Amino acid sequence: MHLLHPLSGQVAVDEAYDLSNRRRWADRPWIVMSMIATADGAVAIEGASHLLGGPADRDIFLHLHRTADTVFVGAETVRADSYSPLPPHQTLVVMSSSGDLGRHHDALVAAGNTRIVAGDVRDVVTTFSGEVCALEGGPSLNGQMLGADLVDEVWLTVAPRFVAGRSDRLAEGAWAMREPWHLAHVAHEGGFVFLRYLRDAETSE
Repeated sequence: MHLLHPLSGQVAVDEAYDLSNRRRWADRPWIVMSMIATADGAVAIEGASHLLGGPADRDIFLHLHRTADTVFVGAETVRADSYSPLPPHQTLVVMSSSGDLGRHHDALVAAGNTRIVAGDVRDVVTTFSGEVCALEGGPSLNGQMLGADLVDEVWLTVAPRFVAGRSDRLAEGAWAMREPWHLAHVAHEGGFVFLRYLRDAETSE
């Protein structure tokens, strides 16, 4: 991908999105929200977010998905995007009131490293181990996490699509009031724009 800010030039995904200096807080991991949206704000096509992406976006998503110690996601997203079990060294935590994980339910449960949770996200995240947690949506869970001030970093891909129709925003729920986030980098490839935000300009840079 081509980096525009803070420097200019070609850069690899693992360099632009280096997580080696991210450290957990006293009671929870460093939490990175990774999402994609169209230029007119849709976060899914026909209910599936993966239909929006391209090769570079996929590389970014997989980099975080495979690097994080914990992947935290809502059950609706797990069902819509047909999540599969994670490798043994990672933990998949699914926020769900019903416990329904969709077509791969049995495989996910049998893997032994999938947890189904419910309740206040402030309490849930304190049970996560490791340094980094990937927050993969959907909008309701993102809204809860932002509202509770539990997101440290946001990786946002803007897809070169204008789809109209009806779609959720990146985050839904009560207002998450905070000062503007720090724009850490801007990159582009194949018409996609890749933005990385930190909630504190002094943190992890």
